[in-house]
Amino acid sequence: MKKSYKQWATLIAICVAGGTIFKLAYMRDVFYAAMQDAFGFTNTQFGLMMTAFAVTQFIAYLPGGWITDLVPVKYLIPVSLISTGLCGFWLATYPSFTSVLIIQAIMGITITLLFWEAMIKGTRMIGTAEEQGRMFGLLEGGRGLAATIISFAALWMFTTFGEGKMGLRATMIFYAISLCVLGVACYFLIEKNEVEGKVNAKEALDGLVHVARMPRVWVAGAIVFFGYSFYNGLSYFSTYLTEICGMSVSLGVAINIVRQYLLAFIAAPIGGMIADKMGSSINFLKIALTLGTILTGIYLLIPVNAGLAIVIGVMLLLAAVMMTIRGTYYSTTDEIKIPIMMSGAAAGILSIVGNTPDLFIFTLYGHFMDAYPGIQGYRYIFITMMVFAVLGIVCCFILSSMKKNMKEN
Repeated sequence: MKKSYKQWATLIAICVAGGTIFKLAYMRDVFYAAMQDAFGFTNTQFGLMMTAFAVTQFIAYLPGGWITDLVPVKYLIPVSLISTGLCGFWLATYPSFTSVLIIQAIMGITITLLFWEAMIKGTRMIGTAEEQGRMFGLLEGGRGLAATIISFAALWMFTTFGEGKMGLRATMIFYAISLCVLGVACYFLIEKNEVEGKVNAKEALDGLVHVARMPRVWVAGAIVFFGYSFYNGLSYFSTYLTEICGMSVSLGVAINIVRQYLLAFIAAPIGGMIADKMGSSINFLKIALTLGTILTGIYLLIPVNAGLAIVIGVMLLLAAVMMTIRGTYYSTTDEIKIPIMMSGAAAGILSIVGNTPDLFIFTLYGHFMDAYPGIQGYRYIFITMMVFAVLGIVCCFILSSMKKNMKEN
């Protein structure tokens, strides 16, 4: 981990950018009621806003990998931040619903096409082959810390300017200015790697096709798919604690903040370091997914009245394990010998496969809660999470076998 000042500056810039760039697109997650009052949209229209964002995201993942292998990360990340910030200024004018859909669709492009794979490739280039686990762990932890700081700062802006329409506008402008300033800073902080910018458009496209023909890349993407599906079930544990276990809403919010931000900051880098010590992110994921399966299964066995301390303790331990999974499941590309000049293409495939659950997973989990009210719906969620985790373990063993065959051949 002996890094130059420039390398650490690059990693910090990527972490802060990664923790900030999604805030405008997902403002409804925190300011739902305020946005509803200010814009006057229905719940269905809010759902369509996220659909517009998700659709362009999904379309942009694969060409984003091609662009990332064509254009240096040093240029892609600043452009993505500034263009997303400009969308924030437009959003702050309270435009029509059609315009908001356009803004969300544009941000799906600026964030995904220009930023997402660039973030993954930029992180990979900083670390050696023996440091990939901790690099991606630090990325996830750093993003969590940056997201926490920027979210509390935005909340302060919202309350300072009256918590109404003016407060929401101040918050959107704050996010927009932060992204534009961060974009300029990233241009000067991010170091251009010597392997970048040495392929033309055709070579980058050929690289994308070449990587797409590698079965091991699709299996690595499947690990992200099942790991991400498993992780998304964790968002329902807070409502489980309040609705089923009788926890107060305020305590539930506090636990949720610890689970979502603090544990990401602590657990993800630790998981990455452990993976590097083991010498294999794939083998680490086998263990982490197995432990996550067992911890989720505990919720099927312990009674609801077992005591909040036990229920919360198991949940926080499970959340920590999940954060280590999130911190390492993008770090397998070096281990399966994907050339760094094609890592953007590999990240594109891992992203389009791995993020596919966004299209259905919340609908599936929500269906369980609506169709089976009470604890039974949550039990179906826990069982489904365990199935996803087990399938992820199976994919890890398949990828290990592929890796072994590569060495023998």
